[in-house]
Amino acid sequence: MAACALASARARDGALNEYTSYPKDGPVQQSEIFFSAAAEAIPKDLNKADGFGYMRACGLLALTSIQYGQIASMHQYLGHFCTMSAMRHLHDELHWPLELNLVDKEERRRLYWSMYCLDVLSTVVFNSIPKFDEVSANVRYPVEIDDENITPIGATSSGDVSWLRGWNFTTDLFRVLEHTIRRVHRNHAPPREDRPSVTLLLVSDALTDSQIMENILHLYYQLPARFKDYTVIMSGDGADDRFGFQAANIQATLQLVRMTLFSVSIPKDVYQKCNVADQVLQTFHGICPRYLSAISTPLVYHLGGIGQLLASVMEGHLTEATYTRVRQLLESLVSLVETLESDLQPRAGASKGLRAQIDRIDTYMRMPAPIPPPTHHQNPNAFTIPPTEQQRDASSMYGMSGAMEDFTLPQEIVGDFPWPLIAHRPGYAHNATFHGFDGV
Repeated sequence: MAACALASARARDGALNEYTSYPKDGPVQQSEIFFSAAAEAIPKDLNKADGFGYMRACGLLALTSIQYGQIASMHQYLGHFCTMSAMRHLHDELHWPLELNLVDKEERRRLYWSMYCLDVLSTVVFNSIPKFDEVSANVRYPVEIDDENITPIGATSSGDVSWLRGWNFTTDLFRVLEHTIRRVHRNHAPPREDRPSVTLLLVSDALTDSQIMENILHLYYQLPARFKDYTVIMSGDGADDRFGFQAANIQATLQLVRMTLFSVSIPKDVYQKCNVADQVLQTFHGICPRYLSAISTPLVYHLGGIGQLLASVMEGHLTEATYTRVRQLLESLVSLVETLESDLQPRAGASKGLRAQIDRIDTYMRMPAPIPPPTHHQNPNAFTIPPTEQQRDASSMYGMSGAMEDFTLPQEIVGDFPWPLIAHRPGYAHNATFHGFDGV
């Protein structure tokens, strides 16, 4: 039932391609019906939820909750999974039942690392506390062999690269994310008066963020070519599309790593912020839209992180050139959301809200009233990168004066951006804050 809930929710929200049929005559709330049935089957006393199927069901319900936009429910079922996992030592293969065959072990390995990635994602996007620790996990990666070559007594490689090679690399990226978000928490933690900081005594962040990203890209370039061609079009061939999806998912996760590393020590330089946002957006624009739809709702929270980064620029001191650059990036973000929202049901209309907000800012910029006085306390050498010819043309288009001084936009205008770009069904709640971009 839990698998049906997730599959029908993804199908309803456009994750299927044009080569796959989906019955349209079922009830509108079909996924919710499956979800309720699965939730009712899980004992309230988790001591009685004895069996691997209960852990798998909780994992699937947590994923389905994200698809609904019901983040509190996601935390609930992720918490149930963590409880049952701890009770049954899923994190340590030495404590697994001796009678498990290879297929049983591979199922558990895939489940463990899938839920690990979900926990890290929820930590990054929803600013929660990590519940997994990859260093303490004694669980092997799934073998990089396709299912048809795995039997209860052994696995035989066909010699071809398996899609699981890309799946495991994505897990590598989430392991990097886990350690990065712990660094973010250390760097952004407020000073404590009630206790000393032991991290200052025990933890050393020797590598810079740029060095970490270079190391990650070095590993990425060693991947087989099929996992690096993220512009490939979905063909309808299941085997090929599985590789295409992995390539797209690797890119999406790479960009999440890039954004998170950037948030460790966000510079004040507007152009660095814009360059990171531009690089991430260009990557997403290059991915086949069908694969973006298959990634589904989690992608929207990635885009919300970009939006929060751009909002932090809009809320600060601007020049004509920086305003024009950020506006162009917001237009790029709107274009990407428009591509997605025709399929992804929960956030239908988000692009209209974004575009309306851009129009409000444009209207303000065209007003004949004087711009707020320049901020003399600013560094006179700030924002010295000259505008491009495209930016000069854009500023003329928006009716802005070429001699504009540094200025700030009113909070009542810039504070109304619809982050995190997701609308929720009645009764659903969320609290999405890309950690590190709030209040910078």
